[in-house]
Amino acid sequence: MMADAASRGDAKEVQQRESWDQLKKRINASGNRANIGNIKDIIVELFGANLVRGRGLLCRLLMRAQSQSTSFTAVYAALVAVINTKLPLIGELMVTRLVLQFCRAFKRDDKGLCISSVMFLAHLSNQRVAHEVLAFQIVSLLLETPTDDSVEVVVAFTREVGAFLGSIVPRVLNYVFDAFRSILHEDRLTHIVITRDLLVMHATLSTEKIMRDLKIDGDLERRYESRLRYDSYKRVR
Repeated sequence: MMADAASRGDAKEVQQRESWDQLKKRINASGNRANIGNIKDIIVELFGANLVRGRGLLCRLLMRAQSQSTSFTAVYAALVAVINTKLPLIGELMVTRLVLQFCRAFKRDDKGLCISSVMFLAHLSNQRVAHEVLAFQIVSLLLETPTDDSVEVVVAFTREVGAFLGSIVPRVLNYVFDAFRSILHEDRLTHIVITRDLLVMHATLSTEKIMRDLKIDGDLERRYESRLRYDSYKRVR
């Protein structure tokens, strides 16, 4: 009897492992093919998989892919936004993991990973997956003790989320540009990473399209960690 039970347990474990491997392959195969031309088909494919069980796999895949190719950030953010309408736990997990990734990169002075992380978070804000409060907290942290690198990250972040902030919470955007002007005026940095074009951009945000967000048809739809309170990032749908 004990031998039979052990045998059934082993068989069940093997079955679960095989099921997990198949789910991983399916999510990876779909996610790796995502682009602006086939995103609707990819979303349908992903909804056909067990995304509740594979939510960690999907988030890990998209974060890795986006950090390697930031030009696809808008596509990945749009994909998350549509999935988030049906499975908000995935949007919450994605934002939480990106915040953790940003915090670790910030501690290690990894500018490249900081920039890719805030770019993804910016587009998730544009898509209303991440709350605009998160954008203000990120900017406040980076400008608390400005350096060349931290200001460069803020500039990259503002280029992606500036138009959204200007239309939703203009006071946050004004804070950012006031900080930029102060840094330039006091000549605190060893080299200028805030360009005049960016300051000009502030005056034209209301009429120019700065963020490169992707619109989808409606029917397919934490000292650092403690500073970034995860439960305030997501929007309650």
